[in-house]
Amino acid sequence: MQTETPTAAAPGAPAEPRNDFAGLFVLIGAIFALGFFAGWGWAFVVTAIIFMIFMHELGHYLTARWTGMKVTEFFIGFGPRLWSIRKGATEYGVKGIPAGAYVRIIGMNNLDPVEPGDEDRSYRVKSFPRKLLVVSAGSIMHFLMALVLLFALLVAYGVNADDGSWEIGSVSDASSALALDLEVGDRVLTLDGEEVTDFEVFGDLVEVRGGQRVEVKWERDGEVLSDVVTLGARLSEVGAAGFGGLLPLDRILTIDDVDVFSWDDVIAATDGRQGERVDMIVDPVGERFPRVMFDVTIGEVPTDPTEATYGFFGVSQNPVRERLGPIDATQRAGSEFVDLLSLSVEGLLRFFTPSTLGNFVSDTLGGGDDAPTIEVSSAEEREIASRALDTRNPDEDRILSIYGAARVGANIDFERQLGLLVMLNIFVGVFNMLPLPPLDGGHVAVATYERVRSIGGRRYEVDYARVVPLTYAVFGLLVTIGLLALFRDIIDPIDLG
Repeated sequence: MQTETPTAAAPGAPAEPRNDFAGLFVLIGAIFALGFFAGWGWAFVVTAIIFMIFMHELGHYLTARWTGMKVTEFFIGFGPRLWSIRKGATEYGVKGIPAGAYVRIIGMNNLDPVEPGDEDRSYRVKSFPRKLLVVSAGSIMHFLMALVLLFALLVAYGVNADDGSWEIGSVSDASSALALDLEVGDRVLTLDGEEVTDFEVFGDLVEVRGGQRVEVKWERDGEVLSDVVTLGARLSEVGAAGFGGLLPLDRILTIDDVDVFSWDDVIAATDGRQGERVDMIVDPVGERFPRVMFDVTIGEVPTDPTEATYGFFGVSQNPVRERLGPIDATQRAGSEFVDLLSLSVEGLLRFFTPSTLGNFVSDTLGGGDDAPTIEVSSAEEREIASRALDTRNPDEDRILSIYGAARVGANIDFERQLGLLVMLNIFVGVFNMLPLPPLDGGHVAVATYERVRSIGGRRYEVDYARVVPLTYAVFGLLVTIGLLALFRDIIDPIDLG
């Protein structure tokens, strides 16, 4: 996805354009087949990525033409030519592997032969500002696309309401919310007579009422409903101490195949059984442990539910959104773009440190099992495993391949797909400006170096024969990272949904 800068031109005349549309129809058919067999989310994201690549190269092409440079090729994809057409000096077309694109500008360096009559239209003779514009145009195009997408998201979907209002985003199994038949999109109004303002207040109200019967009022499609339910409970430190093998914030679901919901149920199921070992199904603390049966030793079980538990209701929140007008959306898009740009820069700098690269390689070759099934019977073993998992999230030290990004995007809703495309555009724009050949940032670095060395009136031109070894080294590193990322995305796909 960067401007192609060959170090030597192949002899002979260029290949004849392929003007039949059969190959192009094959590519379009393949995208439709992908949507039909794998899902239209896949087709949308793949098409969006191809469009991103096209817009990147269009930025190079338009600025090159505007600054008087000669462009001989503008191709989407690599490999065999599927379709092409020549207009003027430029051949436009599509190749068989849609994993990138390139624009060929003549005279990108001193190793690129140029016909004498075309020398004044070559990249290398243009002024520093023109060179800078052309090689930066691909990333600029990504940033513009990100801004447009952010604007569209803010106008179409809005931002979180200032008053903290929220609606139910999901309902947990074996929960009070499920017992009330609450649904995604409902809005909780009161709990036990207390008004619910934001989600944090709701959590505070629930936490101190574990095992209690409470009245809940909620709104659904403008209708106010109410019912009474017993709140579920997660173990406090005191409650967990009564069961050898459990941890604070675990939630007990069954004891010896008997369903338990309230703390009274727990007391009834364990009465007179101190020292016995029982089978439990537990909803464990955190999201990294599966729901699993533990062989648990009953200790001294506290009888006071307010000491033994924290309340559990069983819903997540979706903040209520407020759509913005065009002016507010423009301002907000700009500020959010700056924040996301900063995060991308920080993330890239962190990724290319030796420790993070080492973690990426070891996690990838080690299989990337960041969510193992853990079947242990002691709290000590569980706590050790939990701490090991919580020390570092392996997904923080990884980078997505195109396949990985498409896979993520194919399994999320349209709003989040647009958000993913925002992040992809910003990330690719930043990544492409790294000051390393063969990336566009490498051309910026070379042009800047030439400009500095030319101060004083004597024009200086970098000998690309000295740059070629670094180019190959960087290219090899990027290919290796790309292949590892692809391998990781296949064997251990990331889940952002």
